[in-house]
Amino acid sequence: MHYKYDKKNKESIEEYARRLLNKSLNNLHFDTENARFNNEKSKGKLGQTIEEEYFGYKVNSRQEADFDEVGVELKVCPLRTIKPKPTSDSLREKMGYSAKERIVLSIIDYFKLNDETWDNNSLMKKCKELLLMFYMYEKDVAKEDLIFRIISLWTPSEQDLNIIKNDWNTIATKVKNGKAHEISEGDTMYLGACTKGSTAEKSMRNQPNSNLLAQQRAFSYKRSYVDYIIEELLRKELYRQFKPAKVLSNKDMLFDEKIYNVFNGILNKNLEEIINMYSIKRERKAKNFIRLVIDDVCKAVFGDKLDNFDEFKKANIEIKTILLKPNGMPKESMSFEQINYCEIVNEDWETSTIKDKFENKKHLWIIFKSKINFEKQSELNLDDMVLCKVMFWNMPILDLNNSMYKVWVDTTNKIKNGDYNNFIKISDGEIAHIRPKGQDVNDLAPTPQGTMERKKCFWLNAKYVKEQIEKGI
Repeated sequence: MHYKYDKKNKESIEEYARRLLNKSLNNLHFDTENARFNNEKSKGKLGQTIEEEYFGYKVNSRQEADFDEVGVELKVCPLRTIKPKPTSDSLREKMGYSAKERIVLSIIDYFKLNDETWDNNSLMKKCKELLLMFYMYEKDVAKEDLIFRIISLWTPSEQDLNIIKNDWNTIATKVKNGKAHEISEGDTMYLGACTKGSTAEKSMRNQPNSNLLAQQRAFSYKRSYVDYIIEELLRKELYRQFKPAKVLSNKDMLFDEKIYNVFNGILNKNLEEIINMYSIKRERKAKNFIRLVIDDVCKAVFGDKLDNFDEFKKANIEIKTILLKPNGMPKESMSFEQINYCEIVNEDWETSTIKDKFENKKHLWIIFKSKINFEKQSELNLDDMVLCKVMFWNMPILDLNNSMYKVWVDTTNKIKNGDYNNFIKISDGEIAHIRPKGQDVNDLAPTPQGTMERKKCFWLNAKYVKEQIEKGI
């Protein structure tokens, strides 16, 4: 095959790639009979076929970019269809597109990373500029018939690159401190360190500065961030002018620093003082009154509540407001989404909903402490509740893979056996437990056995939350 592009010109490379836009390899009358994806032993399949047989270079694991003459790395990535949202401001949501998975960039060499700094890091030398080729994944469609929907060169914005730099330093610091075995995707915002290997046991690796083995990992862009890359490229593709995306003010600060900057300014102030400072008009009726006040503060300072900012969506951050008693114990354990009994029994741990919740998400905790003891929050006056700490949190990998795993296994086994009355309790001493979360005893959910059982969910124990707050920054 004659490869009609100039490997020393990235625009030429992009133009050649875009021959496949809205087409499949078969549409180009590409010779698929002996293509790599017909080799069952080939893991990359479509991606490797594009590399070797469309662009004409051998698949490799070298340190340089695929198109090293121009510093461009090729990534062939699957999209999945979601229910379109015609009224959404997002082109991606209107079109019903979403990232099927993260973008894996390169395997982490712990020993090499130990000697690197951000200014000389091998990841960005190889992967700062990407040629992204997104195709629409369809389960039962042959690889040669899959349609490419988005093809474009892409580099992170300066603002995003600052966050990626911070993420890289977070991962590198753990390696340099001999804690590669404690790395979790929840440590970071956009750039993750995902596990890599067929099984956890086979993928254990030596690490510098420690005798403990660490699981093999790869640098990757998180799936939530990839959704924003897709949005950016769709806007670019359609040549349309849109209003600038909402971003937090002060471009010289990372968005977590901006949040600390605001809330550190009102630390040790009670709710009444905070409400008066920002001229907030809100009646105290809702159960989540404190959270609504925090949203009002952010609207006053940033122009909108935090959930609506691109930085929060890209980093997949979940916000929790916590009220502590005078002794530092939370008023209650921390609840999460209800358990889908019929779905959880078909999950495995590595791809489970709860593991994803605590490994891949970062959590922003906004913490108040009461001056007096109470049973119900309604007993407290606004000046009794004082803002005492704001912190980003993710579950330590050791807690996730030990106690949380034990709770998940116990829960799934009991659901499979139809035992809905003997889930792990607070008194069992794990970091989490299972108990009801619903409107009342009549709020039921279907089970694999065809019965209806009371809705329940995972709760992080109040004692564990207290310990995590005390360990926090």
